[in-house]
Amino acid sequence: MTAKQLETIAALRQHNYPYSFIGRALGLPANTVKSVCRRKNYEAHGHRKTKAEKLSARFCQYCGAVLSTNCPKEQRFCSDRCRRKWWKDNRKIVEK
Repeated sequence: MTAKQLETIAALRQHNYPYSFIGRALGLPANTVKSVCRRKNYEAHGHRKTKAEKLSARFCQYCGAVLSTNCPKEQRFCSDRCRRKWWKDNRKIVEK
């Protein structure tokens, strides 16, 4: 498991997303996510997510963090740091 996946699991669990949702988002089994959360003490905070909230969830294209839903413009990255890193990593793909 990569460090980026662990960060994503921690962020999503912090926002109270269920293990099955996190597993589907990362392509991991729900039980793997559950065991990682228990070992690393990643606890859920806040209210449970509704089905509509889970379906409308948007993630950072680089780190996988949850993006805010109150932004009027369609966001792809959670910060400028992630945007720059993504462009640096994918420069060859994007070049024409």
